[in-house]
Amino acid sequence: MKVILKRDVDNLGEAGDVVDVANGYGNNYLVPRGLAMRATKGALADAEAMQRSRQRRAERSRAAAEEQQAELERAPVVLTANADDEGTLYGSVGVTQVAKGISEQLGAKVEKKRIRLDRPIKETGVHDVPVQLHADVVATVRVEIAPA
Repeated sequence: MKVILKRDVDNLGEAGDVVDVANGYGNNYLVPRGLAMRATKGALADAEAMQRSRQRRAERSRAAAEEQQAELERAPVVLTANADDEGTLYGSVGVTQVAKGISEQLGAKVEKKRIRLDRPIKETGVHDVPVQLHADVVATVRVEIAPA
């Protein structure tokens, strides 16, 4: 049975996609929950319109992410932390401090979950911190940790 997805469904497709599913899955799960509708000629035209609008939305989202990338990469973020004489921090600098520094110093709001730190920063110096702004756009923020 062919159905048009009204919403994104994991492991199946995105809104507006025309997919072929088992009759029971379509009739008993997708259609009653409002996740899909049967594929008719009129509905296929609606599906094409959904796909076009999704593509326009994705293009605008990518353009906004690229603008934010340029904004984030223009200047370093300087953070201070207590450290010993060798440059080892007594604590660590994590995504919360990095997000707060970006917000205060660069004026850009970045969600903590977008900051991709493998592990907290535990040394003074310059560190490149990746920030996932879009599926295809990753900004590299230069974070300078100075001893307090």
